[in-house]
Order: sequence, then structure tokens, then C-alpha cells
Amino acid sequence: MGQSSSSVWNRSSRRTYRGFMRRNKLNKSSLSHTFSLPSSEEYPELMNVNTATEEQLMTLPGVSRQLAREIVRHRQMIGRFKRIDDLALVSGIGAEKLESLRPEICTNTRRQISRASSRTQSLDSIRLQVENKLCSVNSSSVFQLQCVPGLNQELAANIVDYRNKKGPFKSLDDLIKVRGMDIVRLSTVKHHLSLEPRKCESVQHITNGHVNGWDGSLNESILTATRPPKTPHRKSLSMPSKLPITLPNGFATAPVNDILDLLSAYSHRPVVEELFMYERDGVTCCRLASWNLHQLSVEKITNPGVREVVCRTILENKLSIIAIQDVVEESALQMICDELNSPSLRRVREWRASSHKWDYCLPKLSKCRTLGFVYDSSNKGITIEDVALDQLHLVTEAADAGRLVDALLRLDAGRLVASPQAFLVCGRPIILVNVLCKDRLSEEDSARMKKIADLALATKLQLAFMGEFLRWENIMSLQNCQSLLKEEISTTVDVSTSGQSSILCPGSKDTSSFNGYSGVVKSGLSHLAIPRGWSWGGPASPYCPIWAELKIPD
Repeated sequence: MGQSSSSVWNRSSRRTYRGFMRRNKLNKSSLSHTFSLPSSEEYPELMNVNTATEEQLMTLPGVSRQLAREIVRHRQMIGRFKRIDDLALVSGIGAEKLESLRPEICTNTRRQISRASSRTQSLDSIRLQVENKLCSVNSSSVFQLQCVPGLNQELAANIVDYRNKKGPFKSLDDLIKVRGMDIVRLSTVKHHLSLEPRKCESVQHITNGHVNGWDGSLNESILTATRPPKTPHRKSLSMPSKLPITLPNGFATAPVNDILDLLSAYSHRPVVEELFMYERDGVTCCRLASWNLHQLSVEKITNPGVREVVCRTILENKLSIIAIQDVVEESALQMICDELNSPSLRRVREWRASSHKWDYCLPKLSKCRTLGFVYDSSNKGITIEDVALDQLHLVTEAADAGRLVDALLRLDAGRLVASPQAFLVCGRPIILVNVLCKDRLSEEDSARMKKIADLALATKLQLAFMGEFLRWENIMSLQNCQSLLKEEISTTVDVSTSGQSSILCPGSKDTSSFNGYSGVVKSGLSHLAIPRGWSWGGPASPYCPIWAELKIPD
């Protein structure tokens, strides 16, 4: 039986036909008079990927329904494709497929396909609809205000700042009081503004609070709250959404997870150069680290960019115990462990090497609650257990262990904030003193630390001071301790930030259980979802994490 004409109308023939028609659109006589087409399809042109529907995209060579759906989904996330090469970011389109599509598609409206349905809602029509909706100066965020024609980012920020200080605007004419606003610009933007919020505006905000506790200049931010809205929301055009948002360009709502995935995809993650497998020169090792996370609060760690940077940095560098300084809330440490154990972020979930056995502790006998530890309790045969200092005598036979504990508990005084904690690493005790120097160490502070180091050497207990020492002078004042990091190596993200982190070990290299390998993590500490002043792409902390390897003899 013969096949119908529709059954042989495959993608390759469609591509040939479209190219043939374009090549011959100026030479109508070359076509057979018996092969007639409707006038709307007489001269097929390039397909505009910014306005085409899924069905129209499926007429392109090699584009299945799933790939067409991915193109539409990606277009909704970014607003529009500015150039053909932007399609390379769509899942399922590689370099080879992009080259096969390039002769068939365009991104501007002047060359769009003539047979596109007039009933299809284009991106330009969406933009016009958005612009026709008035933007409230009393409830809109910085990002929504800067979408208003005539308002840039600086003016939008000044409007929000004025509103927060003076209260809601009573009249649009009051905008003339905003820094940077003039009468000509005001007359232009007034037609796009209102004093009353739209009905759906409060639903479509991600948050109207501070993004974190360390940057008070940013009053409104996206990507901080993951709590669901109180009212029902409109779903995205092609995918279900747990939390809708309004994109900064003012287009239709899109799922938060899609926006986070997009920001994560453009946030650099370093390639791990050294494959550390918890072993060095045939000896089992684990990495101890220190990281000043700078005002670590629940609000800060709620930011998915901060949480992703912290967790991925810990996992990528195979850190087993991390001493964390400047903890504002204990719950923030719990949230880090929760993300490591049950990841909610795609990039953390993708890291398969996590043991999912993370825990945290704050020293119980110390008055200081701003210094804590996060540790991997069991991984690759390395077991770690925290031990209270008053129980240290139960896990060691050292005669002077009691004197060492007494000296440790009296360490937190003067300009030195210190919090000691004992751990059992594969059954062997080690004492880690989490340190945060407020100023230059006094002679009394140095004397107390020297006494502790001498007692540790006498009892043959492994001890380490780790944390933020503020300056090298504080490190050099401890003459009976060696720094496991190279001298005067920078441990801050920005050279203008003052600070010096280090890990100090009493005695010499011969008496230490550390193998001499150490480092400073300086890459992968920023994320596009973290605010940086009035822009994005800031670091999770102005301080870098540092690490050193501890030998675990059999």
C-alpha cells in the first residue's frame, strides 16, 4: 500500500523545503504551477525563537516535543534570546544541533516566520502588557521599579531607600524629593507609577525583607525566602511552580527553582585540581579547617547562594572538621548540616561524595556561643565524635589532662575569644581551640596560650589553635607554636579586608600529627544569588576557609 503524503513529510524534507523556498522566493517561476500554496505560506522565512510556540518549534530539524518544551521553558526564565548562540544554554542543544538550526531561526521580529499564528502571544505583547500595568512606588522592589521606563537601578534604589526612611509616598509628586530625580524625569515616569499595590503584587514578591544580616544597605532582595506564599499563586506557563516570582524584566512568573538553577549555572564552581582521597603517602588523613563566616545567622544561611557556597566548598575540599567563627545563631549551624545531609539545592545534591552524616557542636563548658564546629561523623572509615572537656579524662591516660582542661577553660578572656572542643578521631583524642581575636593579643593572652601549648606537649595530646587571629603579629607572639600555613599568606577574599586566619600547632613538625599539607580556598566563594551592595555576585564571607591535614596512624 502506498504511504500518505503526511507520513513521508519528515524533518529533513521540511528543512529542505524551507531552505528551497527561501532560495527561490525571488524566482516564483522556478516553482511548478501545479504546486500552489496559500499566500501566507508562499515565502517561508526564518522562525523567530522568541515568539514561536512548541508546535512551531517542532517543525525545525531535529527538534522533538521535549526539546521544544525546553526551549520555551528557558525562554521564560531569561525573558528572551538576544542572539542565536544563547540557545546553546538550553538543555539538549549541543554545538552540532545548534549549527543545524542556525540557518532556520532568528531572534528579531523583523525576520520572524510569516506563518506564525496571529493568535500566539509574543514576547513583545507580554512586554506591552507589563508596561501597561502601573508599578506601585509604595510596595514594589528595586528590581520592579527599575523596569519602569525612565528609572535606572540607582534611582529605583533611592526610591526604596527614601520610602524606608520617610514612610509611604502620599503623592507621586513627592518623588521629586528622591535623590537624583528631576522634574523632567518625574513627568516621564509618573504615567507608569501608582500609589496603590496591584492585587497580585504581594504574591509575586519573593521577599520584602533583608537578605541577610551582614549587608544592611540592601533592603529588598530576591532569592532569600523559600517559604510558600500565603495566597494562591499563578503557575508558570509550562511548569508547576512552588513559589512564583516576578522576573526583574517584568515578564511572566517563573518557578524559584528555575531561577536558582540559572543563577547557579552562571556562578563559577572551581575544578578540584587535587583528588584527595583521605590518604597521603599511604597514611590515612583527614582535613581540619577553619572558616570565619562573618555574622552567620539563620537569615544569612537562608540565602540559597550562601548555603550552596558553604556546602559545596566543604564537600569539594573534603573537609572533615570545620571550626566556624562569628556564629550569630546556633540554628544556622543546624541548617548547614541539614543541607549537607538532605540537600535541597541542586548543586549540593549533585555532589555524590557526601556521607550525609554531618553534625555540629558548640562547646558546652565555654561561655562563648559565637564559635562552633561542623564535622563529618563517619566517612571513608574515619569516625569523628565530639567529647566534652570535662569528659576528656575518660578517653585519655594523660596524667596532666585535668590541668590542661582547667587552663583551656580560663583561656577565653581579654581580647581573645576562644572556645576549646575535644574530638575523638578514629578513637584518638585531639583538642581544637576555636579562636577569634578582637585586637592585638596582650602579654597575658599570649602567656595563657603558651601555657596551654606546653601542657599539651607534656601530656602528648594533639592540640591546635585554629581561627581568625586578625594579624600576623598575634601569630608570631606564640613562640612555642608553629603555623601550618605559609607566613603572611592572604586569607581574605578582598585585599582591603583586614584579617589573618591560621592553624597553629604546639611543638615542632616532628612532634606533630599534622603532615605539613595545608592550603587556603580562594575560588568558588561567590554566587550570583548573594548581594554585593546594590549588585549581585558577592562572596559568602569576606574571609577564606583554610585547612590542614591530620595524620591518623593505624
